[in-house]
Amino acid sequence: MRQGRVAVDGAPVDDPATRVAPGASVTLDGEELYAAAGSGVLLHRPAGEPIELAHPPGLVPALPLPGEQGGAELLLADQRLAERLADPRFPQPQALDGAGRRTRVAGLDLGDLEPGAWRPLSPAELRALRLGVRLPPR
Repeated sequence: MRQGRVAVDGAPVDDPATRVAPGASVTLDGEELYAAAGSGVLLHRPAGEPIELAHPPGLVPALPLPGEQGGAELLLADQRLAERLADPRFPQPQALDGAGRRTRVAGLDLGDLEPGAWRPLSPAELRALRLGVRLPPR
């Protein structure tokens, strides 16, 4: 990055903590980067703040929070899984604290994540999400 090889929406960046908005184009030596197909993150989104990560694009919100609500925000590279998790016919478990902040979503806890911080989902967490999603009957 410090050599000017990385760009966000065409503008060179040299800070590894640069925040990238959903849908932004991130390139390395002119080649577009994407989040790995089987990846996901848990973000502690501050209330009223947009979703921004220091991470390659390609992640989509699953079970998005309303704009004014803060808390656990789940972002996945697997669009199909995100859509299955968001299906209102099969609600996923969530927990709120006394301030209305979502502290748990689809079995994932915020834990010690500070507002604005995120952590990658482990392979075991992604597997549990895939196996635990209730699907509509065929």
